[in-house]
Amino acid sequence: MDNDTLEKKIKEANRAVYNNKSVEEYNRNESIFNPARQRAVRKVFQAAVDHRKGKNDNFLDVGTGTGHILPIANEFYENIFACDISENMLIQIQDNFPFCSFFASDAENLPVEDDSMNFVSCYAMLHHLLKHDKVFNECYRVLKPGGILYTDHDPNYFFNRFYHIFYRLKHKNKPGFGSDLEELAEYHNAYSSGINPEELKRILKEIGFSKVKITYRMTDKTNWTGIKKIAVLLLKLTVAVIPVKIFFTHFSIVAEK
Repeated sequence: MDNDTLEKKIKEANRAVYNNKSVEEYNRNESIFNPARQRAVRKVFQAAVDHRKGKNDNFLDVGTGTGHILPIANEFYENIFACDISENMLIQIQDNFPFCSFFASDAENLPVEDDSMNFVSCYAMLHHLLKHDKVFNECYRVLKPGGILYTDHDPNYFFNRFYHIFYRLKHKNKPGFGSDLEELAEYHNAYSSGINPEELKRILKEIGFSKVKITYRMTDKTNWTGIKKIAVLLLKLTVAVIPVKIFFTHFSIVAEK
């Protein structure tokens, strides 16, 4: 299968999966929806506002899902916009966020004016796309000069290239995410060895972003038990002593136009 066909199938899988997923089901993902993550995200927003000179007027969340970023954004920005490829998910959440303007959109084809946004977030979204040059070009296009792109909660290749071996062995007879369609939607969690943030940094710099900062981090998920809980505790102890990228499960990126 060529890349163009695979890209199309991944997009179709995401639209189908999340059009049929309830908000309650999606929000059970404790690694995203927990107080530690909320505090970390808020710090990123605060730093962006502190850094920027001028009015903080327009914010866009690309791949908003159930909108967990939106209340934080509303603390800092006057006009809040959000898009997602799954129309049904947007219908489910729109009444929860009356301060936000929603639109259904492919992340690589945003119906947004050039140079119009102060801040664009792509939270837990990049691993749903095969490649990332198109979405980064779109984010660059819609950002104002000095605007910020923030990505987070994507699997770190330097760790995941080893964990992925375990994942494939564990789920060799059944889909780890519940169905073949969900496996495809979670492409870089299920089929690849994760995303290389150093490669993303190269792409962002080539597009024109002037500053790109990668932050490696451990998962915030706390409800694991047994061997998984022990493994995560050992990793956290390891990174406290040896903070190298191979031991971190996730990464975030903050890039300035």
